[in-house]
Amino acid sequence: MYELYNNYFDVKDEIMWRVAIYVRLSREDEKDEKYKGQSESIENQINFLKKVVQNKGWILVDTYKDDGYTGTNFNRPDFQRMIEDIEKKKINLVITKDLSRLGRDYIETGSYIEKYFPSKNIRYIAVNDNIDTFDKKNSNNDITPFKSVINDMYAKDISNKVRTAMLTKAMEGECIKSFLPYGYRKDEKNKNKILIDENVADIVRQIFHLYKSGKGKKEIADYLNDLGIMTPLQYKNENTNYFNPNKNNTYKWNSTVINKILRDRIYVGDLVQLKHTKVNYKVKKTVKVPEKEQIIILNHHTAIIDRSTFETVKEMLDKQTNEWNFSGRKKHLLAGLVFCKCGSRITYNLNHGKFSRCMCSSYKKYGKKFCTNVHLREDELIKKVTEALKNNITKYLNMDDLDYSKLRKNANEDYKKDIIYWEKRKEDVSKIISNLYEDKLSGTISLDTFTGLIKKYEEQKKKCIAKLKSLEEKQKTTESEMSMKQEEIRDIMREILSFKEINEDNKSLVLKLIDRIIIDDKNIYIHYKFDISA
Repeated sequence: MYELYNNYFDVKDEIMWRVAIYVRLSREDEKDEKYKGQSESIENQINFLKKVVQNKGWILVDTYKDDGYTGTNFNRPDFQRMIEDIEKKKINLVITKDLSRLGRDYIETGSYIEKYFPSKNIRYIAVNDNIDTFDKKNSNNDITPFKSVINDMYAKDISNKVRTAMLTKAMEGECIKSFLPYGYRKDEKNKNKILIDENVADIVRQIFHLYKSGKGKKEIADYLNDLGIMTPLQYKNENTNYFNPNKNNTYKWNSTVINKILRDRIYVGDLVQLKHTKVNYKVKKTVKVPEKEQIIILNHHTAIIDRSTFETVKEMLDKQTNEWNFSGRKKHLLAGLVFCKCGSRITYNLNHGKFSRCMCSSYKKYGKKFCTNVHLREDELIKKVTEALKNNITKYLNMDDLDYSKLRKNANEDYKKDIIYWEKRKEDVSKIISNLYEDKLSGTISLDTFTGLIKKYEEQKKKCIAKLKSLEEKQKTTESEMSMKQEEIRDIMREILSFKEINEDNKSLVLKLIDRIIIDDKNIYIHYKFDISA
């Protein structure tokens, strides 16, 4: 078989050819039917090319292999090592089994073959494609750009297949995450099943409890560091096959890690997937997917955190109620809730070391031209809010009435709007598909055009159907969740009715009752989360 290649690549000159064998196999190639089996394995590529080099009597300088690297990206370790050796003039001939092993991006592949290699006087050979850039009589060299385009199209097709497969799995509720967030693990017998990792689940619960009770993210991080608790990344390195190139770095809990845990819906049992997507099949950069287009399966697995706690913490994060509590400074019980009449946040100034005085942050920064000063001490503010809360709790709240009807109504309205949108989108796509069939039958469009378009719109229709199914499930779940919350709500009501004063322990309770507090000089206006209009 290998003698066949002795008839190829007969460049008649006296050059001593110093050869670089380059081989590559991506994970996508391994999965694809075209490349299954041993014919395209790394070792078989090497053995095949060594035979060619030996039969030609060339000098093999080195073998460069990239196993598990895509052909659309040339930032591969051994490919770059080969380029370095070319720059050092160790090599003057590069040989691959076929053109696609060099690369699948037709622009960059063409750039190397038509610009870089010639500029460095490098001969390039792709054996199976019978390409030899130094053989002027070889007509196959002329079709190299077309082969590169075909390889590029193949890479795009593989990428689309992978994306479609992942989307289908996600829509069917299968977990497509390679690694689960801290606190969860995959069932060894069923990789789609998510289990609580009891080794660290209590750490997650503690993080939520500490934040809900008024601790800031940095305070929580420092507390965990002092205890010597392994960070999520450390724990992943120790307990999974995750490869971390910076494994020797010093690990510390920090605000970013705490924030990520506090905001992750996986802890209430929801599986949120496809939150990010690649810009395209050639670029590794990812962009965030809008929440409406993410695949969300409610109550997919056992929760570590109850929804009430999660929602309270989320609101506290959004309002930054704990982020004004800097280490070593006095804690402000109403931080994140208090605003000046101009809309700016209220900050606090210590008056001669005796008491804290409320101050408009814009006045503090820009002076009288922007806003007037606030003439209210912090202790006076807390007293006014405490009295107003006690009076309104007694007047408007009781064990049989905590009105969630507005929340239920708003949720249903949101679902209704989304369902109407996706129903309309599905209807529009169905019409397009119907018209495409008519155009194909009438000969208005070619079979190739029809095939390409029908595939695109069938995928869009599947997406619409999946979104509608997901929204309908969410709508059903909303009602059942509201019912499940009744006992939880009654517990909250007992806590509310026993309220006597604002302190660090009931900060999250105040957040449940008050949306925001507006200060106008010495007067305060409280916006409640319960109805006091009656």
